[in-house]
Order: sequence, then C-alpha cells, then structure tokens
Amino acid sequence: MDNCASRFVHSLKGSLMTAQTVPSGSVRVRFAPSPTGYLHVGGVRTAIFNWLFARHHGGTFVLRIDDTDVKRHIEEAVQVIVDGLKWAGLDWDEGPEKGGAYGPYYQSQRMDRYRAAAKKLEESGRAVWIKKDRKGELPEWKIEKLKKAGKWDEDLAKAEEDPRPALYFRLHKGDPAPIGFRDAVWGDYSVPPELLPDLVIVRGDGTPTYNFASVVDDVEMKITHIIRGEDHLANTAKQIPIFEALGAPVPVFAHLPMIHNEKGQKISKRRDPVAVTLYQACGLQPEGFFNFLALLGWSPGDNREMLTKEEMISAFSLDRINKSPAQFALKRKGDPPADATDEQRVAWLNESLPGSKIEWMSGEYLKKMPPAEALKAARPFLTAAGCNLDGRDEAWLLGVVKLGQERARTYKQLADAVRLFFVVPTGYDEKAVEKFIRKIDGLDILKAIRDLVATTEWDGEKLKVALEAFATARNLKFGDVAQPIRVALAGAAVSPPIHDTLFLLGRAECLRRLDAALAKLG
Repeated sequence: MDNCASRFVHSLKGSLMTAQTVPSGSVRVRFAPSPTGYLHVGGVRTAIFNWLFARHHGGTFVLRIDDTDVKRHIEEAVQVIVDGLKWAGLDWDEGPEKGGAYGPYYQSQRMDRYRAAAKKLEESGRAVWIKKDRKGELPEWKIEKLKKAGKWDEDLAKAEEDPRPALYFRLHKGDPAPIGFRDAVWGDYSVPPELLPDLVIVRGDGTPTYNFASVVDDVEMKITHIIRGEDHLANTAKQIPIFEALGAPVPVFAHLPMIHNEKGQKISKRRDPVAVTLYQACGLQPEGFFNFLALLGWSPGDNREMLTKEEMISAFSLDRINKSPAQFALKRKGDPPADATDEQRVAWLNESLPGSKIEWMSGEYLKKMPPAEALKAARPFLTAAGCNLDGRDEAWLLGVVKLGQERARTYKQLADAVRLFFVVPTGYDEKAVEKFIRKIDGLDILKAIRDLVATTEWDGEKLKVALEAFATARNLKFGDVAQPIRVALAGAAVSPPIHDTLFLLGRAECLRRLDAALAKLG
C-alpha cells in the first residue's frame, strides 16, 4: 500500500472504530468559544449539539475558553458567553465556575502544557524552529481569493512577517500525501497535500496557534468527540497528524452544516442578527430559542417540532444531522445598517421576528409557562414599557400576565400587550378613531356601553354575555361594539379580549377612560 493510501486509511480506521463504539459514560465533548466579542447563535447551536450528545450518552460536557488570541481577547466577553449559555438553558460539567479534573479551562492559563507538547514534537523531529521570509507582498484581492479557495494560512503569513523564528510542525512524515478522515456527518473526507504545507504551531512570540493549542487541550482533557461547525473541516486534516504525533487517539469528528438566512446566504454579523444578546433583548422565550436551534440541522426522525429537552436527549444522534445548510429565516424588513447601534439592531429584529419560525416557537413555550414564571421573566420588559408593578395585587398581576400570554410570542410583546392596564392613554390613534368611532356611530355605542359598564355585575363572563346581548339587540357585529371600546380604553384598536380587558381594568377605571374618550372625541 503506498504512502498516500496508507495515511488515508489509517485516519479512517481510527475515527470509524471510535464512532461505532461509545461505552456509556465514556463520551467527553467540549464547546470552546473564543472571547473575542459576542456569543454567536451558531456557537450556541454547536454547544446545544454537544450538550445533547453528552447527555444522551451519559457523558461529560466541557466548557473551555480558547483565549490565546491576546490581541482580539475582550475581558467582558467571557461573562457574556457564560451568561448567554445559561440563558439558553445550557449547563456544563467541567469548566468556568465548575472546575474539574482536567483544568484549568482557560487556554491562557495552560501555556506550560503547550510548551511541553511543543518540546515533545521538537525532540521527535516533527517540529522545528524556522524563520521563513515572505516572497514578495500579495495584493489584497489575491489574499481574498486564496482565502475563499482554502489556500490561505493566516498563521503562516504572520510568521513570515515576524522577524523571529516560529515553530513549524511537519504535517507529513514522508512524501506529501492526502490526509483523510471519516466524519460522522460528512462521511469520508480528505484534503490534498498541496493544501497542507508545514504548519505554524508556535508563533515567534511564544504563543500557540489555534490548531496546536486546541489539539493539546483535547488530548489532555480526553475529548472523545469533536462536534463543531463545517468551517473547521479543513482544520481537521491539519490537526489529525498532531494527535498522532503526540501519541494520542484521534477523536471522532462531526462537522455541523452551515446556517443560512432566508436568502440562502451564510449568516453574517454584518447583515444578520447573530448575537444571542439581541434575542435576549427582544424577549424570546429561552426554551423556545433552545428548541429552535436544536432543530437547525438535526431532526428527531419524525415530524415533531416541539420537544422537551428530555425528548431531545433521548432522540439525539450524530447520524440524524443533515449535511445541507440549515435555514434561520426571519421576515426581515431589509437589512440593518452596517453601522447600526445595538439599540437599532434590537429594533430591527423586533420588526423582523413576527411570522418567523423562531418567534412562533418562542410563543408556544411562552403560552405554556406558569403565569408566575412568565411574570418574573417579563418583569424587566414590563418596567421598560412603563408598567409600574409596585403595590399591585399579585393575583391581579398574574391575571394580567396570563391574558398577555395567550397571544404574545415574546416577553416584549407581552409587555406591549398589557401596557394598557398600567398606563392611561394620552391620545387616540387617528386611523382607529376614524374607522371605529366616526364611521359607525361609535360615540353612541360608547355612551350606551358606559351605562352597561356602570350597571353589569363585575364578572368577566357576565360582561361578555352582556356585550353580546347588546350587539344582538342593536343588530351589530360583535366587533362593531368591541372596537370602539378598545379605542376608548387603550387608545388604539388592539387589546386582549374586550370582556377580559374590562374586567381587569376594573369598573372605576373603565368609567374614567370611557368618560375621557367621550369628552375628547365627542
């Protein structure tokens, strides 16, 4: 068997054997984000898949912070990552705030491990310190073209600019040959030798590169399965020889499909809302967020869309991950400005959520929440909407929130829907006034409704019966009665069911608002 075939088959056998034999409790997976900014929805999807796989096999889910890129490191970003994962409903068995037997779990605190591994590779002859000079400057267009073709090595380019020597790992023991492996999602995959030059593993300043540090950590933390994005496929061919050179077993690799927007474009931070904090700020229900992301590229094998975490854990397997790009579709109103502030991006996302799958799923979970839990979660959004909750009767508050849960799909929508119970309208929507007051004798209806409100026994169902009887007696559609009342009570033609709105506002408040509307609109 020639060198090329030997190398390819060797990698396949190692990965295949591990993939087919997963003893209960032996699985160790990791999510290893870099604290260089916000937490990406694609990163949370990756974390969810790792978490589900670990829980399915009774294994261990590790959170590791890959913070060796000192120039791009943002101190606050670590807390953003931790908080975002917790908000999405994820926990970890080892890592920040938990500790564990294989710590520390910050790469910046593991430099001694990388030096020891580098020395081992030097002594074995697989790594050597070299100063390579770039042969002429490349124009930006050429660099971009090479990047798109997968032929640009950023670490190599930087090493050639650095006056100090860098440590290069010899990817090929003999003649250059393709490096192949069996991916749990993509099947057999190989990279040709021309795309695999010697690899920079330690920079001139002594810091390890991503491909090297990642392997050392995976070896020492005994990671058995590496589940990550499709964009890391090319890195895998560079990392497998390092595993082998360190005398470590090669983990099973599973590369998740890209996430595309509704236009079929790879989601991008420049044009798409990819920061998890945006969805938090819009008030998405986190269990719905988790459920939605879990189905981006994976299915339980049937037509179920709403699954509990326990159901997802039971059904999860790598062979149900799809290779096709997963679609994260919004009902967008154009793209947000490239220089948009966080507030502008939140406002844009709030306009683009209605009608989307993720909003629907959030709403389904919001409906099922106990009102007390929904009130606790929605409290910041209620406060932001101008709703003063101080001194309010708890039972009344729960009734108001329960009413908002019936139609709202986010906590913000819930707050907007029930704002009328806390804030007296200072004006009236002109279009609603013209349509429901001027054109259908709405003032006469409101005058009669005032008398009904003043005399009907104060009970939600009895108010409903009285309103229906009023509409029937006047030969009116129920909406012709309800809409003028909504305008008077809320200032617009939108509210929860009108009998519930009347009941929760209370007789006295309803009479005050009806009198104010009659005086201003009469």
